[in-house]
Amino acid sequence: MTAHQPRASTRRSLEAVQNTLSDWLQRRPGYAGVEIVALERPAGAGLSNETYLFDCRSERGVESLVMQVGPAGEGLFRDYDLVGMARIQQQLGAISSVPVPTVRWVEADPAWLAAPFYVMSRVPGRVPGDNPTYHQAGWFAALPVPERVAAWHSGITALARLHRLEPAAGFSFLQDAPWGMGLYADPVAVRLHQWRDFMRWGARSPLLPLARALNALEDSRPAARKPRIAWGDAKLSNCVIEQGQVTALLDWELCGLSDPDEDLAFWLLLDWAHWRIPGVARLAELPTANATLEHYAQAGGQPSLDVLWWFKFGLVRLAIIFNRFIERRVEMGRLPPEVDAVAANPVCALLPEVLAMKELP
Repeated sequence: MTAHQPRASTRRSLEAVQNTLSDWLQRRPGYAGVEIVALERPAGAGLSNETYLFDCRSERGVESLVMQVGPAGEGLFRDYDLVGMARIQQQLGAISSVPVPTVRWVEADPAWLAAPFYVMSRVPGRVPGDNPTYHQAGWFAALPVPERVAAWHSGITALARLHRLEPAAGFSFLQDAPWGMGLYADPVAVRLHQWRDFMRWGARSPLLPLARALNALEDSRPAARKPRIAWGDAKLSNCVIEQGQVTALLDWELCGLSDPDEDLAFWLLLDWAHWRIPGVARLAELPTANATLEHYAQAGGQPSLDVLWWFKFGLVRLAIIFNRFIERRVEMGRLPPEVDAVAANPVCALLPEVLAMKELP
């Protein structure tokens, strides 16, 4: 089979997951005879890590749990360190006030579900939508303005808490994460190299507009700063929100080390892209970029020195990820092999606008 021939989806069936998970849970102490009910997979799972929500009944009572498992086969990203994803959440929960779900069990053996997985306690609250975005519709858009603003600020406060942690104090393992780097590395140099490498790996043909954009960013690169712990996919729609407070930060598959401005800029970029790409109005009264930076500083975050550069880099990174998503759809036969990946990528259309920016939007 060549790279351009359709590949069958390796999506797991809910029945198979339920049977395997039930068998696996019964081997945990106190869970003999466990019954899994209400197993569901949120829409959109299958190309990246898969998420399953379920309740389990045992002698301990009824517990609401979440399972995170790597893709069964090739996924959106080249590497899936599920054990590392669980480990950072365990460490954050043990030594910090950064809100993360409680990791209950970690299974490193891929024999059970064709990939490692871990199980967490379900956190109270809801997650803002990506499709349609929270700017367009959904429960978050329906919240009173003060509650929306409080939730936004709560997420930024959590980000500031994360960036205050010293990587050498219990998080040195992130040096070896797929998106990690040395404790004294140059985050700009490492990230440019990592995403050039990922782009070459994930594309059928050279992505010249993105390569040129990375070259332009390299020519204007900021000074190096000591890496901090990086969430990697910082955005409002990766936050569990309850009564105006973020109760958990989700999705740590891109976690590692980096300049803290990368997380902060990606939060701002994803919010901007969520209304700019569909061509809708931004949700009223959400804090501006400058107000967000002020709140981050007040919450004790690291000095924000180069957020605009990282905002531009974040758009290129997002375009590379979206291209990989298009490539996977081609491989699975959902798009024709002759599709122009750059023309079909809505993020690429924003490159000239963003690269020319003199200030944050």
